[in-house]
Amino acid sequence: MSANKRLTEKECYEMFRAYNTPDHVIAHCRAVSDTAVAIGRQLNDHGFDLDLDLIKMAGLIHDVARTNEHHEIIAADMLEKAGFTEEAAIVRVHMRYDFNSLDKINETDIMCLGDRVVKEDRYVGIDERVDYLIHKKGENPQRTESLLTKKQETKAFISHIEERIGMSIDSIFAPSLDQLLKQVEKPGRYIGNEINISVKETEKFDVRFAFAFPDLYEIGMSYVGLQILYNIVNKKGNLYCERVFAPAADMEALMRDYSYPLFTLETKTPVKNMDVLGFTLQYEMSFTNILNMLELAGIPLLSKDRDDSWPLIIAGGPCAFNPEPLADFIDIFIVGDGEQALPELLETVADAKKSGKSKTELFKIISDRDGIYIPSFYDVYYNEDGTIQQYKKNWDGAPDRIRKSIIEDIEYAEFPISTIVPLIDTVHDRAVVETFRGCTRGCRFCQAGMIYRPVRERKSDSILKITEEQLKNSGHDELSILSLSTSDYSDFEDLTLKLTKFCKDKDVSLSLPSLRLDSFSFKVLEEIQKYKKSGLTFAPEAGTQRLRDIINKGITDKDIYDAVEQAIELGWRHVKLYFMIGLPGETYEDLDGIAEIARNIIGLHKKSGKGGRFNVTISISNFVPKAHTPFQWEPQDSTEEFRKKHEYLTERLKIKNVTYNYHDDEVSTCEAVIARGDRRCSDMLIKAHEAGCKFDGWSEYFNREAWKNVLEEGNGVFYSQRKRSYDEVLPWDIIDSGVTKSFLKSENDKAGLGDVTADCRQGCVGCGINSRVRCAQGGSDV
Repeated sequence: MSANKRLTEKECYEMFRAYNTPDHVIAHCRAVSDTAVAIGRQLNDHGFDLDLDLIKMAGLIHDVARTNEHHEIIAADMLEKAGFTEEAAIVRVHMRYDFNSLDKINETDIMCLGDRVVKEDRYVGIDERVDYLIHKKGENPQRTESLLTKKQETKAFISHIEERIGMSIDSIFAPSLDQLLKQVEKPGRYIGNEINISVKETEKFDVRFAFAFPDLYEIGMSYVGLQILYNIVNKKGNLYCERVFAPAADMEALMRDYSYPLFTLETKTPVKNMDVLGFTLQYEMSFTNILNMLELAGIPLLSKDRDDSWPLIIAGGPCAFNPEPLADFIDIFIVGDGEQALPELLETVADAKKSGKSKTELFKIISDRDGIYIPSFYDVYYNEDGTIQQYKKNWDGAPDRIRKSIIEDIEYAEFPISTIVPLIDTVHDRAVVETFRGCTRGCRFCQAGMIYRPVRERKSDSILKITEEQLKNSGHDELSILSLSTSDYSDFEDLTLKLTKFCKDKDVSLSLPSLRLDSFSFKVLEEIQKYKKSGLTFAPEAGTQRLRDIINKGITDKDIYDAVEQAIELGWRHVKLYFMIGLPGETYEDLDGIAEIARNIIGLHKKSGKGGRFNVTISISNFVPKAHTPFQWEPQDSTEEFRKKHEYLTERLKIKNVTYNYHDDEVSTCEAVIARGDRRCSDMLIKAHEAGCKFDGWSEYFNREAWKNVLEEGNGVFYSQRKRSYDEVLPWDIIDSGVTKSFLKSENDKAGLGDVTADCRQGCVGCGINSRVRCAQGGSDV
């Protein structure tokens, strides 16, 4: 009998019948055979000379005796006796095989690799395969340790192969992106190639950074911060910023069905192959999307489960001012302005990568920088009542508190003039220019007004120049001014008149959001109305003067009615008013006040004699106490209390030409739990994720029953409905926002008395930010 006799497929199936090999085992063998041949073919395309027929047949027959103990020995003996010596040699060692180096690679290596990356009847990759084997019946520490060792050896072997063939093993078995996109509703969410994207040669930079927005493309591409940081990072020759968004339900289903990993838009690279993955934290109800995206990427959720082979996971944005609910998942938080902190971090990652430093060594290098919070350097201890006892450093070099990163002068901060132009409609499809950052008003419920201090303005000439360039490079037909309080810009009227004239000449619509009633420039409104006009939006926030004083809103009934009256006179036919319910000190008389304001505005239109249809929209949000605000100690209304108040308002607002809408009560409850949560909330997020929760800010996706169970099990009321004492250690006390805790306490005390605090422009109110940086607006109106 010839030593080189070759097994055929027909003979394999005869052997399957002889050994009564179960159908599911045969299916597994076929998958291993196909997988190994596909990998071998790629290697042959890159200069190797592997016998693909041998790989195919060895893979197909390797588990023929799977139902027997020592099945590999039984199968190998049978094959050898039948004269199939080469196949027998491979099958004999496939259960316990050590890979060769790449220069000595052979058919046994490839068949054994195929076996290690197939689960049941499909390719899944080494991580999922090993996880499956660990948790099979008979799980024990010794087997787990052995499997994890083999996993690391296999990953190293795979890495060498991928380096040689210039692609990931995963990508060999994934269906083409084109095939997937033909089956989804909006393929434009995933194809990239938009106008003004950054295109770089992937071999010519040191660090690849994926900017992750944990929501749909349409939402993420409307976020100006993405455009700013994308522009800044990609101006660095050695860095490459790419984008990734949460896939919609139809795309996610296909990705899971075909084990297609989450990928970047620019190069379609699997996210797990990036050096750094950074999430922007704009809204607490996107946190489950972060976990879902990590899972879709094939990246372990918990920091402690990721060794140095995984991407560095970072996060920043307003929710990073209470990072604790995500502390178990995120390696590094950037707290505060990111324009300097992010590229500096990425440059340091590049240096660490070149010098072979570990993650822990990198963490120690950057830990003393403003804005850098590394949760793993701190342990949290709790009192018996569940409150925090203390934060204790486990590395002495870590700072006691993390000072936020501050750009002292945004005039010199990069702002994009060639923004990415989406290929599909987005929520805000327009040019955007930031006029200033921060706010001097001091609304006591507003987190943004506290954490973005001090106010820093961009010069008028710079704004006009950015506007002209951005419109020219993007082709947008709408311009929006970005700030927390547009009309508080020091040269607001002159700037806006110039912008109005420019936009009118270019037939571009001008949007002026966040206008304040008490500083309303009707000259500007009149100019806008001459060529393009949209609805008018005001934000009184509360229905009575008493409650507006408690929250330090600084607007009177007269301000509201005078402004609306003048707007009606100028021809506006739709007014939208934003209110908030559940505020500290609120009574049902304050809710009556909301209805009274709506009724009075309708009356003002009738009194004007203008005629025609006139509409008022009342939009109600629910108060959610936020970290680093004067109301951070206050309880939130229960879901049932919110529901009763909404039902009460529904009856009171049955007024002709008045439309009433309100935010989801249960979503607000969840938001409050996470907004003031501590590290124990990570368990709630994991349970919510495991229950399928995602896109929680979308009413059509919010899983009420799952979240109800999660909050009940995790004692959600402890975080949402409990009033804190001033001496309690708060989860976010580790973060220094620049505004002192004593100032926040003073403001909360003044709220209880109904006392107001003047705008900073009328004189410094002592919030503490000027101990860090110069506050140019303090007393600027005096």
